[in-house]
Amino acid sequence: MKHTLLLTLVAGALFGAGFAASQVEKLQARMAAADGYLQADTTVEKDAALYPEKFKQKFSDPESLAALATLQKEIARLAPQWSFPDGPHDARIEGFARKGVDDWHPGGKVVKTVMDTAPWNIHKNSLGIPLNRTRRGFVMYKMPSDTLCRQQAFLYTEKFDGTGYQPSNGVRLNYARYLACK
Repeated sequence: MKHTLLLTLVAGALFGAGFAASQVEKLQARMAAADGYLQADTTVEKDAALYPEKFKQKFSDPESLAALATLQKEIARLAPQWSFPDGPHDARIEGFARKGVDDWHPGGKVVKTVMDTAPWNIHKNSLGIPLNRTRRGFVMYKMPSDTLCRQQAFLYTEKFDGTGYQPSNGVRLNYARYLACK
């Protein structure tokens, strides 16, 4: 019984290690095609992309650490290609993005924010009745442990209630990419 349990634990650790390395490699493969955005959809990918110290605590095997090191080198290689966009401002919506950084990335210092130049994107049902409208923007922030800044897209949504669009009280932070803090 003890041997079976020990073998199960060892097999689980080995599988987890190979799985983590595989997830990081897939994340890196998608990065260049997505203009440097780390399309981190799993917890393992998010930890590797945004919380490398947490990743190292969870996956300390050589294969996972090597995959993380390769990802970090690729991030550093691609970062000079990206610049923070110019555009219009909306203090209210951008304030929600600042709060999002405070809530989701404690210790992060917001460097700047901007709204996308595109107008509101209105989503309608099959009868043409508005459901909601969205506006996109970007926030650049610096984490104390990072040498580069992070640019994260955000989405602000107002629902249509039949009489008009109702203001929201926050934004959704989306994928991030690393770039120079300028």
